[in-house]
Amino acid sequence: MSMVGFHFLFPDEAANECRTVTPVGGADLPRRMFVFMEAYCIEPRCDCRRVMLNVIDAETHDHVATISYAFEPPKPPFENEGQMFLDPLNPRSRLSSAFLALTADMLAHDRTYRDRLVRHYTMWKGIVDDPSHPSHAKIRALGNDADSSSPDPIRRLGPKTGPDDPCPCGSSHEYREVLSRVKPSRRLKTRGMFSGRTSGGP
Repeated sequence: MSMVGFHFLFPDEAANECRTVTPVGGADLPRRMFVFMEAYCIEPRCDCRRVMLNVIDAETHDHVATISYAFEPPKPPFENEGQMFLDPLNPRSRLSSAFLALTADMLAHDRTYRDRLVRHYTMWKGIVDDPSHPSHAKIRALGNDADSSSPDPIRRLGPKTGPDDPCPCGSSHEYREVLSRVKPSRRLKTRGMFSGRTSGGP
C-alpha cells in the first residue's frame, strides 16, 4: 500500500486543518510543537479506511514517529494488523512510543479530530477512485496504475528534513513554507496528561 501526503491534493486544507500538539506535564516528550501530517492510500478501489500520521518536530524538523491508524478495527483477513501501530517501514525515534500513546489517547477523547481524518480520507478517495476528476491524473502520474501490483512503501530518504528541503507531506513547497502556514488556534486536553493545539475547524 502506497501512501501520499494529504497536501499533495489538498494543500489549503492540509495547512489549515492539520493537528499540532505541544506536550505538557509528561516526562517522555519535550515541551514544544509537533505537527501531525496526514498521508492516505493511492490504491484505486481500496477501502482500507486508514491514515498514516507523520509526526514532525516543528523546531528540529525531525520525523519522530509514523503512526498507522484505521478508523475501525480491521476485519478478516486483516484482523491481526492492528487498528493503530507504529509503521515498521517508516521513520522511528526514541519518542515514537510516547507519541503512539498520545495519539491513541487523543483519538479516543477527541471525536472532532477523528471525524476530520475520516472527512479527509473521503475527500482523498473521491479523487483516487474517480478517473474523471481533474486531479486524478496527478495520482496516476505517481505510477500507481489500477492494474499494477502494489508499489513499495514511500520512505523518507534522508535522516532529517531541513527547512529549505521539500516538505515530507508530498507537496512541492519547502518544509519551512508549509510549517509557516500552520495556524494553531484552540487548546485540547487528553486525560490531563498532555495539552495541545489544533488548527482549523472540524
